[in-house]
Amino acid sequence: MRDKLTDPAEFATTVPFPTVSKSSLYFSPTAYWRGPVWFDQAYFALGGLRRYGYDKDANALTEQLLTRASGLTGNGSIMENYDPMTGAPLNSPNFSWSAALLLPMLTRDN
Repeated sequence: MRDKLTDPAEFATTVPFPTVSKSSLYFSPTAYWRGPVWFDQAYFALGGLRRYGYDKDANALTEQLLTRASGLTGNGSIMENYDPMTGAPLNSPNFSWSAALLLPMLTRDN
């Protein structure tokens, strides 16, 4: 699983952990559950990597997620999800579960 999660052709996209692998025929970066990055799904993937001892990979992907998702390093809204290829914000702004998951991601406590 680590190989898939850390492969840029699969799940380690510009903003990591799309809901569908980049290599899938069904991948569509902005089509709701066919590719956008949701923080809850990213949180689960990061936690799995950490539980299996891949902290270095998890840290690198966390950094990638937090620095490339639009608005997270400034004062923008925390969005429902993000385009995995560009980091552009998608769907609802000020999304509560995305905001709630930022703290454990920032402290690397996932």
